[in-house]
Amino acid sequence: MSEVVTLSDSQDRLQAETTWNRNVVVKAGAGTGKTTILVNRILNLLMREPDPLAITEIVALTFTNKAAAEMKKRLREQLLRLTKEGDDLISIFRSRYHLSAEEVGKRATMALEQIEKSQIGTLHSFAAYLLRLHPVESEIDPLFQEDDGSNFNELFDLYWDRWLDDELG
Repeated sequence: MSEVVTLSDSQDRLQAETTWNRNVVVKAGAGTGKTTILVNRILNLLMREPDPLAITEIVALTFTNKAAAEMKKRLREQLLRLTKEGDDLISIFRSRYHLSAEEVGKRATMALEQIEKSQIGTLHSFAAYLLRLHPVESEIDPLFQEDDGSNFNELFDLYWDRWLDDELG
């Protein structure tokens, strides 16, 4: 049975941002800071010692394109802050992971250079990435286009009608 621990909000947030040995579930209503926690968790993964990750080793998924774009935008903004000498955010990672300001800036710059290669997006975009990565195994043309949902009703109607004709004559 899992253990339930009650912590203050700031303790919960810090734990969600810096726990590495297990998965973390953040349940909260709209506008409560879930995206901020996720962005901070990614920043900590990039800065942590030992074993910092490259941004291309991180998968951060959400459900909508809008939420994914917002997450990537906020991450980019925070990484830019970490490249600017004297920003208060730098001191957090210097203190937490005993890094020099130069090392924080170097890691942030590297992440910014690689951010478009990262898997920060939707569940659908990640699935499409995997299918394109393994076209033979998936038996799917790697040039396929993701459906944004607009084709679903049209295809459903078409195949439903065909199924009804086949089954019910």
